[in-house]
Amino acid sequence: MERILDNIIIFICCLVFLFSFSTDKMMIVSICISIIYTCLTIYFDKFIVNLFLFLAVLLFSLFSNTLSYFIPLFCYPFFHTSYTYVCIPAVFVLYQHHNELNILAAAFIVLLSVLSFILKFRTDNYMGEHRHFEEIRQNLKDYNTNLNLKNRELIAKQDYEVTNATLNERNRIAREIHDSIGHTLSGSILQIAALAAVVRDEQIASHLKEVNERLTDGMNSIRNSIHNIHEESVDLNLKIAEMVNSFDFCPIDYIYDVERDFSSKAKYALIYIVRESLTNIMKYSNATHVLVNISELPGFYKIIIHDNGTAFSSSAVTAGMGTVSMYDRINSLGGTINITRDNGYRIYITIPVETKITEQK
Repeated sequence: MERILDNIIIFICCLVFLFSFSTDKMMIVSICISIIYTCLTIYFDKFIVNLFLFLAVLLFSLFSNTLSYFIPLFCYPFFHTSYTYVCIPAVFVLYQHHNELNILAAAFIVLLSVLSFILKFRTDNYMGEHRHFEEIRQNLKDYNTNLNLKNRELIAKQDYEVTNATLNERNRIAREIHDSIGHTLSGSILQIAALAAVVRDEQIASHLKEVNERLTDGMNSIRNSIHNIHEESVDLNLKIAEMVNSFDFCPIDYIYDVERDFSSKAKYALIYIVRESLTNIMKYSNATHVLVNISELPGFYKIIIHDNGTAFSSSAVTAGMGTVSMYDRINSLGGTINITRDNGYRIYITIPVETKITEQK
């Protein structure tokens, strides 16, 4: 756009000089040639094309002195470039018409050529600065995008650490309650039961039996609470993500899309199966990519562990205790497991959603 404005300015100045110093009938033709030349050089903007057009108009200028008034316009594409020397033939054209052009007209053409050079110099600098600014703006945009991405990753990692620390603290509290209060109550229950057995006063024995029953109920309540705390402290997604992050044999695509939580039994079963599968991949497979997909569908959970390995020892896996244990664990949950070796080693598991409800009952 800046170069178009420069060409318009130079063209108007050349037109004013033409009408001021010439009355030749070829003025209209010269004006048309100048307009066509300017439009073509702007449109193509290539050195070879511009050079051909420049030499053509210079050739015409040898036969028309009115066309020589537009030499500043013709030279504009080559000013402030490594091809500025191309404009030297224009001096020869002016010399050819020195008898037809008065000194003032020739001086105006030279001054206008200087103006053309200054405009080209200014425009090139402006466009260079504009490109530099756009590069800086794009770099800042990319930097900001990367910064936001790193920030989200940092927040996710912080959430992961906080969740992991919270779950570990729950486990620690549950163990301490079990080890201290649990053992103390168990010992008290046994002592009271023994005392109730040897005491002869039936009223005292009745009271001791009542205390024993209350302590037993309290003990069962504490055990249930500890069991619930321990079950909630096992984050399946977190545990499997830890295994995936520590697996450096090949890249893993991990997908976890579950809203309702698994039962404690199902969690430990799936943790074992994923760990066993990743271990088998490292031992027996030449896989370069692994997919671990745990999703919730209407009525059941779907678990897929699939690698793209082509050299998998089927005997090592089929006869192994690990694979047998996979089948036993899934069957105990009322689910199904299917292992195939077409297009890589693939484990497909389904577990009914009702498993957790049934277990809790």
